[in-house]
Amino acid sequence: MIAAVVSGSTVAGVVTGGTVPVAGASSSASGGCAAKSVTGPKVLKLKILDTSAGKVPTVSVCIDGKGPYPFLVSTGAGSSVVTPALARSLHLKKSDAGTAVRGVTCVASAPSAKVRKWSMSGAKLDAQRLLVAKVAAQGASPAPKGIIGSDVLQRFSAVRIDYAKSRLTLLTGERAAPTGDVYVLGQKTARPPSALDSGAPKAGQLLRVFESAQGTIVAAPVKIAGHTEQLAVDSGSAGSALVPAVARSLKLKAGGSHLQVSGVGCTGSAPAYLSGSWALGGSRLASTSFAARRISGTLNTGLQGVLGADVLAADGSVIIDYEGAHLWLTSG
Repeated sequence: MIAAVVSGSTVAGVVTGGTVPVAGASSSASGGCAAKSVTGPKVLKLKILDTSAGKVPTVSVCIDGKGPYPFLVSTGAGSSVVTPALARSLHLKKSDAGTAVRGVTCVASAPSAKVRKWSMSGAKLDAQRLLVAKVAAQGASPAPKGIIGSDVLQRFSAVRIDYAKSRLTLLTGERAAPTGDVYVLGQKTARPPSALDSGAPKAGQLLRVFESAQGTIVAAPVKIAGHTEQLAVDSGSAGSALVPAVARSLKLKAGGSHLQVSGVGCTGSAPAYLSGSWALGGSRLASTSFAARRISGTLNTGLQGVLGADVLAADGSVIIDYEGAHLWLTSG
């Protein structure tokens, strides 16, 4: 994941894959696949799933005129994903060589496949390669068919995920994907983009945004037990998490029962720790339980956990400004 944000020119994006049960989808051509290019602020329909683990957003995705299929909207996913089963049914040609899976996953690499014509909730998307990997879903029927990650979302400059009204708002038309490494620097005094801001922000925080042709990383500094920890910002993870060693070093209290966790290619459970007093951008956050889970990959050392939808959905909406490197929790 992130080593302040990343070391060298090699990217280790974030794919936490906090998957949960999602709505069904058609596997054949559907009239629900009509799509247009986005030219300015655009509101898309989401399905917000309220599960025992928390709230997560999903969007309807069409590929080559087939679908729609439920895809998790995961700001923590450095690279978007399609499941092997869907790739096979659509006859997507997978690469022979494996590509590094960037993030908190249980697999080290995965092939990729080129998607030439696709869309999300009626918004056309540029052709790109998607990782082909299992998207774990505990008890999901049917399982999610893929993940829309920050590699896609950042191309619209900024997004607002409205959990209260089940909306995803894109700020601009789709920009070209990065061809090189870009560190985005934000301003502490920034305000949310006016087209996305319909309520008073409850909390704001500068982000660490790293964009590249291999994926996009988004991380926020969060103060826990008086210490600042770098957490991946992930709308696709129902709950927040900390690396076990970090949870122990902060002397957090054990939270009793284990929490269910899932990622790309795996499911399982993890010990829980109570957050105690913690804050984002100087604003206190509601107490929660952290799942103590490892972060895979040596390139990901430096990232201490995940800021999940239990926090991002707490006030109703989250605004992530990729171009301005800023995050706001907001209502209304």
